[in-house]
Parts: sequence; C-alpha cells; structure tokens
Amino acid sequence: MPKARSKKFKKRSFHGNRHRNSVPKNNVSTASATKLNTLESSDGLEYDFQELKGNRIIDIQTLLGVFSILSCPKCFATGLKLTEDSKEGLCSNFAIVCKCGFMAGFTSTPKENKKCFLNTLLVFGLRLMGRGFSAGMCEIVMYFKFAICLQENIQNS
Repeated sequence: MPKARSKKFKKRSFHGNRHRNSVPKNNVSTASATKLNTLESSDGLEYDFQELKGNRIIDIQTLLGVFSILSCPKCFATGLKLTEDSKEGLCSNFAIVCKCGFMAGFTSTPKENKKCFLNTLLVFGLRLMGRGFSAGMCEIVMYFKFAICLQENIQNS
C-alpha cells in the first residue's frame, strides 16, 4: 500500500518560454497569401538590367523579324512593323506601327541635351585617335576614298 502524504504540493505556475530569445514575426497571415507572394516573385518578368547596358551593333533585318513576331498591346494582333523616322549621324528614330493605329516611338541611343549620345562618343573617340569628325563619318558611311581626299585636303591646308 502506498504511503499517505499529509502535504499537498501546489501546481507549478507557467513563466513563459524563457529559453527562446526572439518571437518569430509572421507578416503573412495565411498560407494562400504566401503562395500568392511566391507566384508573384517567380513570374519570370523581372530582369537584371545591369547586364543590358551599352551600345550594340545589330542588323535592322533582325529587328524587323523580332517586331513582326510581337503582338500589339491594343488589338493583340501580330505583325508590328518597324519604321525608321529619321537619322541623326549614327542615331536613328524608330516607330513601331500596327494596323489598328497603335504607334510607339523610340531612339536607338539615349539623348542628352537633345543630342544623341552615340554621336558624342564618336566625336570624342575620333579626337582621341587624332582624326577629324568628317573623316570618321565618311569611313562609317564607307566612302573611304572620299575620306582620304578630305584628310589630305585638311593636312595640305
């Protein structure tokens, strides 16, 4: 037989979780909200634009092919056309045109003080090489003989 105890012990009171330093912060209230947040962050439309800087040489026929595949944001039809509005040295002003009347314009290089940045870079580069702007522009347009004549005329005068 068990021994009868005369003293009855009190229940031990709860003092909280003393061995944990921080309380987890749960900003998202439900599991559905966490799933939606993960879907929004992994939609694949976020790009690192730090890698896409600088000037590239690209064939216009390649651009025409790419824009013909894209769809219009208004009527969702494919077959956008790329047209060149004007040229300023090496910089071109392009327009994307759709049959429904949608039109969007852009330049091939950014502008600073209403001047194309690529043209400014060309002038600085030619001056660093010790050549003139006219000679450089003629070489770019593939008028080599004309550029040589210009350079000889400049040196003779």
